[in-house]
Amino acid sequence: MADLTGARAALDGGDWAGALTLLPVPAPGAVLSADEWEARARAAYGAGEFEHAMSAWEALYALQRQQGDDDAAGFTAATVALHLLVDSGLMATVRGWVSRAEALVGARPDGPAHALLAMVRTYERFLSGDPEGARIHAAQAVDLGSRLGVLPALVLGQVATARLMLHDGDLEAGLAQLDEVALRLTSGEVDPFTTGMMYCELVCAAQNLGLHDRARDWTQMMEQWRHGRAFGGIHGRCRVHRAELLRISGPVSMAEDEALAACAELRPWMRRELGWPLVELGIIRLRRGDLEGAEAAFLEAHDHAWSPQPWLALLRLEQGDLATASAMVDEAVANPPDLPWKERPPFGDLRMVPLLEAQAEIAAASGDLPGLQSAVAGLAQVAVRVGSG
Repeated sequence: MADLTGARAALDGGDWAGALTLLPVPAPGAVLSADEWEARARAAYGAGEFEHAMSAWEALYALQRQQGDDDAAGFTAATVALHLLVDSGLMATVRGWVSRAEALVGARPDGPAHALLAMVRTYERFLSGDPEGARIHAAQAVDLGSRLGVLPALVLGQVATARLMLHDGDLEAGLAQLDEVALRLTSGEVDPFTTGMMYCELVCAAQNLGLHDRARDWTQMMEQWRHGRAFGGIHGRCRVHRAELLRISGPVSMAEDEALAACAELRPWMRRELGWPLVELGIIRLRRGDLEGAEAAFLEAHDHAWSPQPWLALLRLEQGDLATASAMVDEAVANPPDLPWKERPPFGDLRMVPLLEAQAEIAAASGDLPGLQSAVAGLAQVAVRVGSG
């Protein structure tokens, strides 16, 4: 029997599957209220039923449109866009839902939907390689979050602004702002979904800069927080970060275990971005000498429209195919993959570092002195530009 009050209590306690059993089933002919659809979407998302959650939010949106509640429908459309942005990497679909939300609330007085839209627009631009657009929307998110008391928008805007500072080369100010956000996250005042997202952003920022000690500290904070609080794909994201750090510090066998577990945990949520843990798994296997396993992981990432370069090129090097390795890495350097990757967003000099490092390694192995000199010069230029920003 449906029990919305009991379902909400289960949601508050993190019992996602239990909440689903207390909500009406959306069978043909069944009529659910807006509150029931909203609770069902949250419960399904927490239980790892991503498609079910999206369907519930879409049904809620349709119901709100039918009822003429444009403010609520705009907020729901922005919610769908946010979850697709976080988990799918399908940017065209994200933009479609943003357009729906803006059509409903764009001309209305500022409200929570506008703050949520600023959040989505910030990272849609960030992950699409438009840092200046991201900067504008991040400022809007901070402003709306502050004025309207929408803490997720405020925090996300601050993190995005800090990350843009880092990409501009202002490391001191950017890291200081991220440290401030980290302290706020530990206070418990930010909701679990936003907290998990922002912890992941902190670690991604540190990994992008090669600040492994800081990444380890923030990963430990994320690890301590997630038990009993995190939901959705946050557990799996935390595992990917642990796998990355273990690959660097060892033992590498534990890194592979974490990467495998991360892939298993994230499959229910991620779509295109599943390529991220798959590539990490491939890198770890490559380091362990498991060339067949590395190839399987890299090719599966490619099947998810996620580029496995430059590590697939390094795999070809290990397999003795120098010509293919050189061609692959040269193409990747000339045309860097535009991935919606939170760790290495598709703009700025830092995304070139692993590509140029691989190009240098392959050129050295091939006896290509001009190629080696070019790659080393490219790395030196990145160091100068980032360090003097």
